[in-house]
This record gives sequence, structure tokens and C-alpha cells, in this order.
Amino acid sequence: MSYIVYLFMLIGMFLYTYIFGDETSMLMLYMLIFSPILSLILSIVSLRSLEISIDEKVHASQVEKGGVVGISLFLRNKSLIPISLIDISFIVPENLFPLDNPNPIVSLGPYKTQIINLEYRAKYRGIAEIGVKDIKIRDFLGFFRFSVSKRQNKVEGAREITVLNKISQLKMNSAFLLDSAQFANEDEGTALSDFNFLNCLNGEPGYEFREYQPGDPLHKVHWKLSAKTDVFMVRKDEGRGIPRKKLILDPVVIKGAKQKAESAGEREDKILDALISVADMLIKAGRDVEVWLLEHGEWMSYLIKDREQIVRMQHRLAAYKFLPSKERLSKERLPTSIITMHSGNGRIFAGGDAIVFTASFDNELSEIMKGMQELKMTVDLVAIKHAGNIIKSAGWEKEQPRAAKMNQWIIGLGDEISEVLV
Repeated sequence: MSYIVYLFMLIGMFLYTYIFGDETSMLMLYMLIFSPILSLILSIVSLRSLEISIDEKVHASQVEKGGVVGISLFLRNKSLIPISLIDISFIVPENLFPLDNPNPIVSLGPYKTQIINLEYRAKYRGIAEIGVKDIKIRDFLGFFRFSVSKRQNKVEGAREITVLNKISQLKMNSAFLLDSAQFANEDEGTALSDFNFLNCLNGEPGYEFREYQPGDPLHKVHWKLSAKTDVFMVRKDEGRGIPRKKLILDPVVIKGAKQKAESAGEREDKILDALISVADMLIKAGRDVEVWLLEHGEWMSYLIKDREQIVRMQHRLAAYKFLPSKERLSKERLPTSIITMHSGNGRIFAGGDAIVFTASFDNELSEIMKGMQELKMTVDLVAIKHAGNIIKSAGWEKEQPRAAKMNQWIIGLGDEISEVLV
């Protein structure tokens, strides 16, 4: 477009000079003819005089979903000649949303400095890059463009950001903290919502506490109980009297039609948010956790005992890849046989206590969970509500009361996890 405008101006000035032929029009015609050469020279000078740098202190290596991370770009003109137009292009990853224009255009006067800030809000989990894609100088006529970043080798301006799943602060919940089969007994008329976990800390098998002694690991201190008693209290080392809570992630998230792909991504993020939030709540309450993930075609178990391991699991889940269909499974959908084999070596398997987290609850998964219950495992369910699940179907509600007791938490995409997992 700039060339067309320039051509029309040149032709118009030439015709005007040819018809009227005054000295002023001749001078303007010569200026117009030589202006592209002058513009090119000034652009080359500006290219050499522009100094750019990226503030790496602004970069964070990680951010939770919903958090904000930013980048600062410093521009400095080292010469007397002003720089007319600078085109800046920032990297915009899919899982980060820029809070301002990612393609600003600025100008710099002689010996001037300008700072360009751009912040991103984290939308989805995953690994992303933020930084400067390219910086170009344009001449005042718009004929020429020169890349400053390539010339000055500034491609290192891109930094890797890990968007972590958000940990919601959950209230202490006995249905999560203890073996739910012990408290969801209709014959005794005990309701989980009426059970207070803190009331059974002293004397309940597997949750006895004693006074802190030198040499005890700090992660065994129950800080809430210690604050109430004004004495440091730690858990007894008697095998804990209760098996580790197993948090099992269903690796299948059926995406279906293309228009539902975004919904599948939201369901993936939501179920991972729920899993890491429950794990965090259990660790704070002093209970060890096993997280079961299907990775690279194999079921892997990760033991979590403290906050540091929670953060590691956050990073692992940020890069976790679900399977888009059940046909991609090379192993069993839930690690029933592996858990049975591990738990049956010299111990009573009936103590198994698991929570299944799924974003695609269907008949197949329902049958697998019933099989786990037949093995005397206590199995609870955390599921994401979507059009394909069967949790609200008449057949499921009719059959469920006859099955072993199962706690269910159904989370909608718009629900707050802390309000549902109670």
C-alpha cells in the first residue's frame, strides 16, 4: 500500500511540475524522488543505534492457573537520529492470554529509553513460552523492514513457563481423610457430612498421636492439633494402622466432535485441579498419599508425604497427556490388578482405600469400579459433569444403592472445587 501511495504522489507531483513548472514544485519533486534513499539510510543507522534487552527478573519459571506472569522489554536509542517506527511482536502461547496488545508499535526520540511491559494470564495447564518473537524497524515511508532481534541475536528472549494446576483450599473432610467404608454405614445411621474428623484424632485406630520427641521428622507434626493443645503432637509410628490413600487418575478423556475439543481440555484441567487439591488436603491432615498415573503406557505410583512432593506432582500433572479414546489404551483403564498384587504381598488387601478421578465417566469405568469393590476395596468417585457421563442416569441411580457404599462428588466446569468437595 505504501508503494502505491508513493507512486501516485510521484506521478501527481511530476504532472504538476510539468504543467506549472515553478521552482518550488521542482524542489518537491526531487525531494520525493530521493526520499526512499534517505529513508533507507536512516533505517540502517537506526538499526545499529537501537539497543534492546529483556528483563529476565520478570520471568517466573512457574505460575498457577489463573495467575499472572509478565515480561519487560527495554528499548534505547543510542544516536541523535530518531527511530520512526518499531514493530514488536511478543510470543502468545495457547494456554496464556495476553492482557494487553501483544504487537505494539512505538517510536523513539534521540537518546530516549522506553520500557514495554506485557502481562499474561494463565488459562490452561501446560508448558509454554513467553518472550519476544521479533522486533523490526520500519522506515518512515513504510518501504523497508529490518529485523533487530535477528541481527542482534536476541532469540534467547523466549523463556519457558510451566502453568500448574490450581490447588484449591479444601476443608478437612472425613470422607477423604478416612476409610469411607467405616463411616458411610446405613445400618449405623452415620452420615459423612455429620462426622468431624478432628474428633477422632486421639484414640481412632491409625490416627493416634503422641508428644513430639527430639529426632522425630517435622513432617509428622500435626500443626493444627499442636496449636490447640499447646504441645507438639506427632503421629505414632505403628504402620499408621490404615493404608495409604490411593488417588487414581482415569487416563481417558473422550473428546468426541471437534467443537467439543475445548470442553475436553477444560475437563482435563478441572479433574487435575481436583486431584492435586485433594492430595494437598490429605497431606496437610497428615495422611500419606499414592497418586496413580498412566504414563507412557505403564501405570506408575507416586508416594506423596509433604509439600515439596505436592509441588513436584503439580509439575508432573502440568505435562500429563490424557488419551483421547479408549482404543488408545494398552493397559487396563484402572490399575486394579497392580494394586491387588502389591497389596496382597503379606498384607490384608481388604484395607484398600481409593478415590477415582475421571473426566469421562461411562459404563465401562462403572463396571471396573464395581469389580474393585468386589475385591473389598473402598472406592469413591470424583467426576467432571459432561454430556456423556451416566452418573445422573436412571439405571445408575437405581443400581447404586445396592452396590458397596461409594461417595460421589460431581463437579461442573463452572463450579468452584472448594464448594463441591466438602
